[in-house]
Amino acid sequence: MILVGAVKVGIPEFLNGIGKGVEQHAEKLESEFGDFQKLLVARTLKLKRLGLKCQERKMILKYAHKYRLGLWRPRAEPLKS
Repeated sequence: MILVGAVKVGIPEFLNGIGKGVEQHAEKLESEFGDFQKLLVARTLKLKRLGLKCQERKMILKYAHKYRLGLWRPRAEPLKS
């Protein structure tokens, strides 16, 4: 896990930060990658083999790229609607 401010960022926190349904794959990705750093460098074919839909793969890869560049961080607390 990586500390951002006082927030621990792991695979579940990252996917919850993205939202839009990708958080349902947290357990599957956690068991496959184990480490958040491995998810950040994952390729689309690996995600496809895990059964993720195209839109979900694109979203995860887009936010992983933004995270690596330092342009986006998951929120400490989810937004309340």
